[in-house]
Amino acid sequence: MQHETPAAARRTHLQILAAGVLLGAGAAILAGSAAPQAGQAGGAAPAAAPGGRTRLTEDQIQSETKAAMEVLNQFVGRWDVKGDALDADGKSVGTFQGSAHYSFVMSNNFLQGEMTLVNGNQVLDWVDFFGYSPGLRKYTHVMMTELDKSMVYQHGEWLKDAGAMVFGMAAPLDTPKGTPRNVGLEYGFDGRNIALTLTMQSGSKTPRTVRMLLTPSTQPAAPTGPEGLPTGAGNVRVAYQQGDPAQMRAQMQQAIGQMSAQKQAMSQYINTMNQGWDGQMNQLLDSHMDDTFHDFDREQFRTQQ
Repeated sequence: MQHETPAAARRTHLQILAAGVLLGAGAAILAGSAAPQAGQAGGAAPAAAPGGRTRLTEDQIQSETKAAMEVLNQFVGRWDVKGDALDADGKSVGTFQGSAHYSFVMSNNFLQGEMTLVNGNQVLDWVDFFGYSPGLRKYTHVMMTELDKSMVYQHGEWLKDAGAMVFGMAAPLDTPKGTPRNVGLEYGFDGRNIALTLTMQSGSKTPRTVRMLLTPSTQPAAPTGPEGLPTGAGNVRVAYQQGDPAQMRAQMQQAIGQMSAQKQAMSQYINTMNQGWDGQMNQLLDSHMDDTFHDFDREQFRTQQ
């Protein structure tokens, strides 16, 4: 099999990262039937639902969701990112750096993450959404990048004893020409940092791997106003056309870190506002709507099957 030269791989590894699909070490774990998540509440065995799935009680739904959100809470915050891309032989073909931030959104039902990676003059934006499906008893993950028109949709497990989350494909994902792709994704938590491993394969080609280490951000929090709305102050201006290249790259990394801080502050502000609106809506329904409208209130809409 003919491999890319290191120079060519350096030019393209961010595109590979986004357009390739990951074949994770935990794919075999995810291929079987849904299993209870590590750390979830015990108790009597739930009744069987149509299709062989487990029908959970309301208490089980609430306790398992709470436990799942506590696992996802390990992501919350801002992170400096360093990584390297490996070729088909496992050799590093280039390094990159960037910034990431994760926040709960949509009334704390989902975790949203955004990562900005820089490799030389190339910049890649990457967005994640994580959730937990009590009916499936699995985590869910959607990943999007600006270099691939397809969304990656995965199911995942929390391996408590290993301190890791493992995700594998839950839906087909082909190249634009119709070649099947596979994506595997693993997050390892050591109490402070997050180690991210992405393994990708297209067709019968040898899998390729990208490794990242997320460490707590050294950039200050974004300035905010009295109600928590970010003011946009303090942004670094990058001199792209002049100056020392190393200094310019350092300045760009600082600017990306500050941009990440601004985005996280805005996400937290919006989530806080949504929670306030939810409370006001429930009060309005309780105070002014008759029983007919109560049948369609927000809480019942969330839980109807």
